[in-house]
Amino acid sequence: MYISMVVLTTTDSYEQHQAIWSLFPKTPERRRDHLFRVENQSTAGKVMILLQSSTQPKSNDQAEVLQTKSFNPQLNNEDFYKFKLVAYPTKCISQGKRVIEIHDENEQIAWLHRKLNGANINVTSLEKVMVKSQKSFNSRYVCFEGILQITDAAQIYQALVMGIGRQKHAGAGLLSLAKAG
Repeated sequence: MYISMVVLTTTDSYEQHQAIWSLFPKTPERRRDHLFRVENQSTAGKVMILLQSSTQPKSNDQAEVLQTKSFNPQLNNEDFYKFKLVAYPTKCISQGKRVIEIHDENEQIAWLHRKLNGANINVTSLEKVMVKSQKSFNSRYVCFEGILQITDAAQIYQALVMGIGRQKHAGAGLLSLAKAG
């Protein structure tokens, strides 16, 4: 895997999605093998993103790769990690036929505990993030930060690689971990 810092020239989530795809011109069958998260937006309409991918991204006129490095996390049971996750907490109602956003903070934290079942989690910060798109409705993402202790390394590794929740194409789902001191 690779972890990269990339600058995009658009603030619209759909256009970001398109620009990120352009970083992988030779992806077979257009299979998505990447996750991203907006780190900050400038006033000049540029967006800095953190990108995790299984193939190395290539700069183009829509997206500039500033830095890339190999990424091969070694997770161990009982170890503590700082985490950050921008996610789109949802739940299914009507026998799974309708999906709605979760707005209540306690329900959002319960959702996170279900998604990160292989870890003991302590959420220290929770911030709402509005994501705008010209192609679909605007979404309310939640940025979770905190400390987790791994109890099932294989399950957390799967969450790290595959992402968490819905709207991964629009910048949600990327779990970042850093070993806690």
